Amino acid sequence: MTARCCRSCHLNGYKISNPTILARITREELEQLLRGYGWTPYFVEGHEPELMHEAMAATLDTAVEQIKKIQQDARIHGNGARPRWPMIVFNSPKGWTGPKMVDGLQVEGPSGRTRCRSPTRPPIPNTSSCWKTG
Repeated sequence: MTARCCRSCHLNGYKISNPTILARITREELEQLLRGYGWTPYFVEGHEPELMHEAMAATLDTAVEQIKKIQQDARIHGNGARPRWPMIVFNSPKGWTGPKMVDGLQVEGPSGRTRCRSPTRPPIPNTSSCWKTG
């Protein structure tokens, strides 16, 4: 038996120093793009971890049910049409669940500072604990 899972895309709005390509387009354009690629997009967006956790759990339940239905249609009813698999688009602030500051430098959001190691993790040999890339 072949297992199938839904795909995911994390739009945190920022990569090393600029917004990601997919974060630059409107939600409507992104939804149309993903539908054009053959996916059924489900959006989980916000900045409150507790609410996002609940939204993600509900969205995963929906995606799993959709996958089960697709599989049942194919296995039991012989539906050979190409299905639209679910895809979860997760949109959250950069670094939103980590420390807000590391060594006095802002980590969360578009600060221009990335690759800051958390003080709870051991340092990487021959590197500084944080360096500016942008």
